[in-house]
Amino acid sequence: MQNTQDFLTNAILAIATLYAILMILDFFAGLVKLWNACTQQQNNTAYQVNHKQVIDKTTTPASNKPVNNPESLSIPVADSTAPSITDNIDTESLTLLIEKLPQPRIRTAARRLGIADKVNGHYQRLAILRTQLKAKLTSQPKEVARVLSEMTLQTSTSRAKVIAG
Repeated sequence: MQNTQDFLTNAILAIATLYAILMILDFFAGLVKLWNACTQQQNNTAYQVNHKQVIDKTTTPASNKPVNNPESLSIPVADSTAPSITDNIDTESLTLLIEKLPQPRIRTAARRLGIADKVNGHYQRLAILRTQLKAKLTSQPKEVARVLSEMTLQTSTSRAKVIAG
């Protein structure tokens, strides 16, 4: 009976040890795969540069070459690859600003943008004005950005006067 119990105890220990060794081997195999994937990705993104091309570009700058066609020197006024001014306007922050502005500022901004704040002698609801301002923001982002920046400038200077006074 003791031999059977010792055999089963040793078998359980051997199975547990074998399982632990397999887990460790699997872990290291995964690390090797990850390492190989990272190096392969770095090799794919590395640029192959021809050494002769680099030397040619550094030894012959464009300013030393004679220009045969003076018309080619003209610079186009509007480049299609250059970002336009509307790309520089952060519409998300302006939308958040429209949501946070108080009622008098919203009404003033709406009036300055040509949105009627009164209809049939009654003030429009604030939610309607905000919706119209957001619609105007999508159609004319530069104009809305200008008006809202003026509004926030006035707010900051008036607060400074109140604090200083």
